[in-house]
Amino acid sequence: LTLGVMLFDTPAVLAEDEFHIHYRVADINEDANNLSGTVFLNVYNTSGENITDMVASIPGPNQVTYDQRQIGVGDLADGAQVEVLDPFIVPIEVTQAEPTTGPVNWRLEYTNTLGERQSIDVVGLEVE
Repeated sequence: LTLGVMLFDTPAVLAEDEFHIHYRVADINEDANNLSGTVFLNVYNTSGENITDMVASIPGPNQVTYDQRQIGVGDLADGAQVEVLDPFIVPIEVTQAEPTTGPVNWRLEYTNTLGERQSIDVVGLEVE
């Protein structure tokens, strides 16, 4: 897990959504056994509260995090954004399955200001 500097321009977001996710996949390499690369994940907190211990995942089999691992985002103050760089390796047989099309649904799990663990699904926006 590597925290990086912002690589995206700050996009417009809808006020009614609690969190916004923008992502891109880069540095793709393929060999006989694996496809590897890096997911650049931006999370924007517009929930109205500071949150802690956030992790992001993509439920179900997919070509971004096929093993359903969690990507640590950390603490995120209201109005703040963070970019996380997450290297991945996907077995070639997974990439030969039906490709993921359309928006990717991300699951964010975090602790709110009351100390309660929360989970929310957010449609991610793929950016270039």
